[in-house]
Amino acid sequence: MKKETKISILGAGAIGCTLAARLILAGCERVSLIARGDNFQALSKQGIHLKDLTGEYQLTPYRVVQDIAELEPQDLIFIATKSNALHQVTTSIQQAVHAETVVIPLMNGLPFWYFYHGQNNDDIQTIRCLDENRQLIEQFPLANLMGAVVFITAKLKSYGKVESDNPYLLILGEPNNQVTTRLEAIQNLFADTGIELRVTDQIRDQIWTKVMANLSSNPLSVVTGATLKDIYAHPRLHEIALQITQEVRQVAASYGARITIDPVTFLQLGADMGNVHTSMWHDYQKKQPLEMAGIAEAVFELAEQFNCPMPVTKHICNLTAYLSEQSLKH
Repeated sequence: MKKETKISILGAGAIGCTLAARLILAGCERVSLIARGDNFQALSKQGIHLKDLTGEYQLTPYRVVQDIAELEPQDLIFIATKSNALHQVTTSIQQAVHAETVVIPLMNGLPFWYFYHGQNNDDIQTIRCLDENRQLIEQFPLANLMGAVVFITAKLKSYGKVESDNPYLLILGEPNNQVTTRLEAIQNLFADTGIELRVTDQIRDQIWTKVMANLSSNPLSVVTGATLKDIYAHPRLHEIALQITQEVRQVAASYGARITIDPVTFLQLGADMGNVHTSMWHDYQKKQPLEMAGIAEAVFELAEQFNCPMPVTKHICNLTAYLSEQSLKH
């Protein structure tokens, strides 16, 4: 892929704006953002302001639009919305896809396409809590899909203004576990972005590693208000986080996935992230619905198929759901 590759990022929150900014800084000339409402107005007038480990930048996207259908067919589409918005954007995405377009969802939790390996739609097992009516399996351009795991911690200070205090990592892999030319082309495109991009032929292993990170930190952060440092290192919390990671590992292993990082190293890396609040904690503070489907409910659904008990995880998630329900009532 070349610098004139048509790239669009659907969802202009912390992750979407950070990704757009780093691509623009690397010389990508046609990076467009899709945003709505006040966010659209702010980005149209002011562009993106990014402050990270490498410096402080003010950048202007190629285009800012409210619907991806306003753009010509794109070569590379990143979906940086919340997972519960995916059903609403699938139709628009289809209108921006050509035969060679690569579509990369950047979302937490297990993906709706987890059981897709390139087979016909009728043969794909669905995760019911993510795609109850098979709408995504039937309508999403699966042939264009590429899997991704995102390790980017960024804070949206206001519309279009983002800060990050940690290095960036993005892992990409094909659903059929092949290392393809399009995968290598995207890796080359990211060479100068300041985002470490790794390719893998086992993307589901990486997905489970991220699920373990999300599930051991996000719900617990809502219940306790703790930052990543305390969740993984405080003596009253780190044992809970450890038990959740062990429960997730059992489910992952039941599906043939291998989480290679050992528990001690994982907890240390989590603590090293510092006094950072999770995205779920921020959503809870804003009285927004929480991303529990992919991060928790999908894991429980898969766990039930192999009778994997997850008592600690379920207790914490039940408390999280209760707090969220009460918050949304007021």
